[in-house]
Amino acid sequence: MTIENTAISRRRPPELIPGYKLSTLVGKGGMGEVHKAVQLSLGRTVAVKLLAAELAQDQSFVTRFEKEAAALATLSHPHIVAIVDKGKADKTYYLVMEFVDGPSLREVMRSPSFEMAEALKLAFDVCKAIDYAHGRGVIHRDLKPENILIDAQAGGIPKVSDFGLASFMENGPSKFHLTETHVSMGTQAYMAPEQRVDAKSADHRADVFSLGVILYELLVGELPVGHFDPPSQRRSGVDPRLDAIVERCLKPAPAERYQKVSELLAALLPLIPATLSHAPKKATRLERIKRSIQRALRTTTRVAEIAVVLVALGFLGMGWLRSRSPPKVVSLAAALAPELEPEATATFTARVSQGEDGRRVHLGAGPDRLSVMVAGRTVTESGGHLTFAPPSSKGTVGRALIDLTDQDGDQVDLEAQVSAAPAKLGAWGRLRAWALGHHSRPRTALILQGTPGRYAAVILDGNGPARLTWAFGERRGEMTGPTTTGRTKVELEVDRDGELRAFLSSGPDRRQLAEPISLGKGWRKFFGKAPTPEIACLEGACEVSGLQYVLHRDPPPAPPADPPPEVAKVVTPRKPVHSATVKRAPVRTKKPAPHPAPKRRSPRHR
Repeated sequence: MTIENTAISRRRPPELIPGYKLSTLVGKGGMGEVHKAVQLSLGRTVAVKLLAAELAQDQSFVTRFEKEAAALATLSHPHIVAIVDKGKADKTYYLVMEFVDGPSLREVMRSPSFEMAEALKLAFDVCKAIDYAHGRGVIHRDLKPENILIDAQAGGIPKVSDFGLASFMENGPSKFHLTETHVSMGTQAYMAPEQRVDAKSADHRADVFSLGVILYELLVGELPVGHFDPPSQRRSGVDPRLDAIVERCLKPAPAERYQKVSELLAALLPLIPATLSHAPKKATRLERIKRSIQRALRTTTRVAEIAVVLVALGFLGMGWLRSRSPPKVVSLAAALAPELEPEATATFTARVSQGEDGRRVHLGAGPDRLSVMVAGRTVTESGGHLTFAPPSSKGTVGRALIDLTDQDGDQVDLEAQVSAAPAKLGAWGRLRAWALGHHSRPRTALILQGTPGRYAAVILDGNGPARLTWAFGERRGEMTGPTTTGRTKVELEVDRDGELRAFLSSGPDRRQLAEPISLGKGWRKFFGKAPTPEIACLEGACEVSGLQYVLHRDPPPAPPADPPPEVAKVVTPRKPVHSATVKRAPVRTKKPAPHPAPKRRSPRHR
């Protein structure tokens, strides 16, 4: 499948750029569009990149567009897209590059026929291109599969494109140093940690991190999110020696990565098939001495193993070696997803109380005996101090689930003192593990376990930062916190509002591990049932003490109080009054008004 077959079919006016006839839109990004075009003077097919009209009014974007042209003009390499011309027509800024007739690396990776040998060869060629760019003072800063094109006409070789976010080292042109301080630039999934915080301070080692992400994705088919598992553990057929190479590229601190891409090339070269490899680069004296020592140690180890096999007469000797082989790294999800199948049941000292406000369990103190289901590595308890047995031929994973029934509550709290450390090995075990390239990853997990495959856990990693991980059916995720050392107090809680939180404390300092996860008031449905406490130990030496588990239950609402009884009105009887003691007021009667005397008639009326 080619880019043209998957491109958006939209045309620009063919006469937009003098000397070039635009035909098909083949790509669109944040800075503008890329068109397939014909250079009229030579009749050859080229790619024309146009700066978006709204961005052409901003001088900072114009300068950044010109910076890409300056970066490409500085570079001339078989695995980097070549520049042909640049200019401005009316108000349109354009950049002319060679046209790569083929798909992007992203499309190639999705092909079912994509093979491991091809992946290594492509990664090797891309590293050569970036090593050359760094030597010319150019840092790409936006490496991802979409920006790597496969030239089908040239035999399927990769070509790095899109230097729109490139920066120059100290020997580059000063007028193009545009990135502001504390500004993040690039594609989030492929950016180095320091580039996400401050792109201006990120140097060429940020490209080394991006190359590590691309290499991991080529090998596994997924991005290395959070605390990822080694490639050889995720996909069969991957050479285990690639694990250390990818791990070093993806170190959070730049000083711990490969300091130059040439060092990464030297590490990849022995792993590329002979038919695809190139002439090896001359190793330094220190590298030659290191390789000689490793070859001598590997030879000595193999001779010793053969001698043991001969002395033990074959079968017994092979069984002895297998029982002492370093354990295989197991992911936490693979360990916790299946239902716990107890291989033994232990009884530990505890104090268990049940009240109206819920159930409380304190391991190691009290008169009660608590049943614990154990699977994998055995676990012992003494005074509330739990210790897992060392890894053995039986496995590297141990799980201990506290058996609690009849649980109901609105809020759950789980806390314990937890530590994870590498298992103690003798001198021979350490030498053999180093020579064979095995790396121990001790991890201890404090878990709220629901139905199989549904849990929330805090993981302490002896070789990395602490993590909060959860799996509730389709809803799952992981957040990374600070790096812890030694014994650490871990708290995992879900409050009555359904907020899932985790805390770490070492001494007086208590800090939240990550952002809270909102499950809502009906949070128990995510676990499938009321969660129970569980402890898991993966590789290494794991110790847990002071475990306390509380399942709160809100008290039932008090019945409404009866109204106070109505107080009868007390009528005080009036005291009888004796008639002899009453002095009556005299009764006065009103005299009737006298009738008026009849009028006497006047004599004249007689």
